[in-house]
Amino acid sequence: MGTRASVRASAGEEARRLPGDELIAAPIAALNHAITIRAAPADVWPWLAQMGAGRAGWYSYDRIDNGGRPSADRILPEFQHLAPGMLFPALPGATDGFTLASFDEPRSLVIGWKGASGWLMTWAFVLEPSPDGLTRLIVRARGGRGYSFQGLPWGIARHVVPLVHHVMQRKQLQGIARRAEARDALLDALMPRFDIVERHSIRVAAPPSMTLAAAREADLMASPVIRAIFRAREIVLGSRPDRVVRPRGLLALTTSIGWRVLTEVPDREVVVGAVTQPWLADVVFRPLAAPEFTAFAEPDHVKIAWTLRADPDGAGGSVMRTETRVAATDAAARTKFLRYWRRFSPGIVLIRWLMLGPIRRDAERRASG
Repeated sequence: MGTRASVRASAGEEARRLPGDELIAAPIAALNHAITIRAAPADVWPWLAQMGAGRAGWYSYDRIDNGGRPSADRILPEFQHLAPGMLFPALPGATDGFTLASFDEPRSLVIGWKGASGWLMTWAFVLEPSPDGLTRLIVRARGGRGYSFQGLPWGIARHVVPLVHHVMQRKQLQGIARRAEARDALLDALMPRFDIVERHSIRVAAPPSMTLAAAREADLMASPVIRAIFRAREIVLGSRPDRVVRPRGLLALTTSIGWRVLTEVPDREVVVGAVTQPWLADVVFRPLAAPEFTAFAEPDHVKIAWTLRADPDGAGGSVMRTETRVAATDAAARTKFLRYWRRFSPGIVLIRWLMLGPIRRDAERRASG
């Protein structure tokens, strides 16, 4: 199995038969790529199902194939229903494009370009699970007789197409992998739509259970920089200093000031949330149970949910992730929050970034001890 950064298909992957091969009996060319994704096939599939210009995009170079519009970074339910023969537009506003030839959710999806006499090219996406919970995404493009690229004679196109395709395919595969790995099903269930999202991750040479334990127990206030950031907020907003002696440990500290654990997966993830008005000088966090949190719609508030998550990396280690989402309950709250975010987001982002290093060191110490 290839490395995470590589998009090179193995010799075995290039030689084997894949769905869609039967559509072009004698191809004039076949281009193979593959990538290893730290997610299950069912978590990768939705990103494939919604591909297409004017849909979720192609996750490649958006200025070239999506009219400059950024490809989606979330699952779009309106594009999850597939039917053979449907169109995946190649470019925004196009009435032609790739036709869905076949699909087998969540294993394979085959699209292609049809001509008067049959398929001119096919593009197959095949998802294969591995025992360690990862997915190998294998992609094969095949050209049939009659295929042309930008009107170029095949003698020239045969040298140009592999290079252009590799550049675009590499970007697409890495884009799909990044999105599938970052997607958080627990957060999606609690807050599928949001106004702000902020994500960070770091590789850790420790199993997920140790990494998550280190994250839960991380001592934020041990960092003088983080203490200074909190103090700066107090000064700027005129807040009253918190004189309460708080417990150490990230989860214990945050729940002591009003955050609540909304849901968790033992040894893998914990999601914390609260309803609040962070633009106020003396902010109050209202802890709600998950159902009430999801349904909350009282005006002039924002809902904030953040996660600590440790995913296996397939090599005995893990990837530590933290993601924060914010959703305003109305336009007024959104305006207030975005004004607050412009002022204070550099410090908030820095806090997230600064806490990852100590988490990694603590987890790796635990693993080596």
